[in-house]
Amino acid sequence: MRPLQPLVRRVAAIDHHHRPVLGVGLKLSSVVLLSCLAACVKYLGDGVPTGQIIFVRGVISMAVLAVIAWRLEGLQILRTDKLRWHAVRSLSGTASMFCWFTALTLIPLADFTAISFTAPMFLTVLAMLFLGERIHAYRWSALAIGFAGVLITIGPHLTLGGSSLGVLVALGAAVFSALAMVALRGMSGSGGEHPLAITFYFSLTTVACSALTAVGGWPMPTREQWLFILIAALFGVFGQLSMTMSYRYAEASTIAPLDYTNLLFATALGYYFFAEVPHWSMWVGAPLVIAAGLIILWREYRRYAAVPAPVVPND
Repeated sequence: MRPLQPLVRRVAAIDHHHRPVLGVGLKLSSVVLLSCLAACVKYLGDGVPTGQIIFVRGVISMAVLAVIAWRLEGLQILRTDKLRWHAVRSLSGTASMFCWFTALTLIPLADFTAISFTAPMFLTVLAMLFLGERIHAYRWSALAIGFAGVLITIGPHLTLGGSSLGVLVALGAAVFSALAMVALRGMSGSGGEHPLAITFYFSLTTVACSALTAVGGWPMPTREQWLFILIAALFGVFGQLSMTMSYRYAEASTIAPLDYTNLLFATALGYYFFAEVPHWSMWVGAPLVIAAGLIILWREYRRYAAVPAPVVPND
């Protein structure tokens, strides 16, 4: 039996979760679900306060995640010793969500989506400031390309009152989203945290923060509004779960670029449900922003691929 031991070791070393087709399918599902969430929030518009939508979403998310955690490994999976990083990730993620939902009521879906693609650019700068990561020439080049794309995309909005406010709020959403990503990197540096714990504490924070907006009183939604609030909450929960699971089954370098298909879904939803026709500047600027994100992603993949993989002994 001795000659079989090297083979047994190699089989044991295989990642049985590596199923790229399933990972791609889950990632595309998350993109569609989160695009539908954005459409629901936009439909609710000014009729339902942003804080009220976020509160309901957070409560439903916590309930679903608690059940999943209990069924998988018990609630001990939610234990953590990284409360500081959780606080940064959850508060910045909550701020991003408030900005996100607010911006959706002020600018077209496609334009908001294009602006949201600036998050990797802000992540590059914030990682340099807070994590000490070095920015090489390729990243500076990508940032310059992306910045040019942003200027082209938002140009028509800068002279349109509420629309210009929507652009600023959307950029704020991207900055806070990048800060949340920095916190996730910080958590992964010392053993990492379970995705369910990260998502649960984020949902808990959104509930606590959004509840503060009820001080002045929330209007009672109509039956139709309640329906869309609940649907939006479910889109958000299962969209987040699909996204988290997708990275379990496929490499980030394979599925991360699929985020940019969001622009296609957002454009289609905006046109069909809200009669939004994207300005030509979006079609010119968005590809530059996407190109910047892909350059950063490609170089990140090259950097990590250069790290030697562990060698399985052959006996």
